[in-house]
Amino acid sequence: MNRVEHSLGIAIIGAGITGLTAADHLVKSGREVHVFDKGRGAGGRIATRRTPNGVFDHGAPELQAESQEFRDFLAALGAIVGECGSNFGAPGMRSIFDQLISKLDIHQGAEVTAIDRDSGGLGLHFADGRLVAPFDTVLVTAPAPQARTLVAPVAREIAAEIEKVRMQPIWSCLVEFSEPLALEGKSEGRGAVLRADRMASKPLRNDPREAWVIHMRPEFACDQLFADRAIVARSIIEAFGDAYGLTLPQVRYLEAHRWRYAFADQPLGRPFVGDAGNRLLVGGDWTLGGRAEHGFQSGRAMANAVLSREVVKV
Repeated sequence: MNRVEHSLGIAIIGAGITGLTAADHLVKSGREVHVFDKGRGAGGRIATRRTPNGVFDHGAPELQAESQEFRDFLAALGAIVGECGSNFGAPGMRSIFDQLISKLDIHQGAEVTAIDRDSGGLGLHFADGRLVAPFDTVLVTAPAPQARTLVAPVAREIAAEIEKVRMQPIWSCLVEFSEPLALEGKSEGRGAVLRADRMASKPLRNDPREAWVIHMRPEFACDQLFADRAIVARSIIEAFGDAYGLTLPQVRYLEAHRWRYAFADQPLGRPFVGDAGNRLLVGGDWTLGGRAEHGFQSGRAMANAVLSREVVKV
C-alpha cells in the first residue's frame, strides 16, 4: 500500500490486549480499523509458546478481573474462570483471544518504524520500506519506551508525558521435568522467583507433562538483561531449586524468554495520552499499572475518545 486519496480509517499499532480491545470496540461501532503488529502472533504478553514439548504460557499466567466490565469482556470471549476467580484460556492463555483475533484485520510481522503527519492525515512507515497512508487516526499501544520513540518526531508533548513512565523487565523460563515436583501448581514467589506455574494445574488442561513456567523478579532480569538466553535459563533453574529447597529431576525441555518491558512500576496515571484533536493517541497497560485489565481499560478509553470526537464533529 502507498499513499491514497481517501483515508484508510484507523490504524492501531500493537495487537496486545490494549490494541485488540480498542479495535474490537471501534469495529463494533462501524469503523474501519487496521491493526499492525511486529510479532508473529497477536495477544502481546498474554502469550502461549508452542514447542515440540507442548504449550507453555510464558506471558501472563492468569487474568484477574476486578471490574464487571472486564469480567463481561472475558466471559464473552469464552475465558475459563478458575476456582480462584482468575480467568484462563485453553489449551493456552492466548486462546482467550482466538475468536476476537479472527474477526479483526490484523497484519502480523508488520513493524512500524516511523509515523509522519501532513494535511492528508497520518502515515506509517514500515521496516520493509513501505509507507501506508493516510490514516485519519493512529492508536499506538506499544510499550512506553517504544511508543515514545515512535511519536517523538511528530508529537513532542506526548513523548514528554510518556517519558515519565518507568517499565521493568522480566525473564520467564519454560521447563519440563522428567518427574513431578513436590510443589503446588501455583507457587508464589520465593527469593529471586516471582512465581511458578505448572501448566497442568490450569482449568481444562489435559496435560500429562511436568511442565512449568517460572517468572523471575525484575531485579534478576536487570542483572542479566542482555545475557545469553541459554545461560539465563540454566541460571533460573538453579535459582528455582534453591528458592524452594528442591533437588530437581532431569530437564527434558528448557528455554528462557525475556520480556523487555513487562510492566510499569511507575505508570502514567491516566488511560492514555493524545494530541489536541485525538488523532494520535498512545496507551497500554502501562498507563494505569501493570495488569491486563489496565490494558483493557486503556484500549476502551482510547476507542471511546475517538468515537466521542467524531460525535462532536458531526
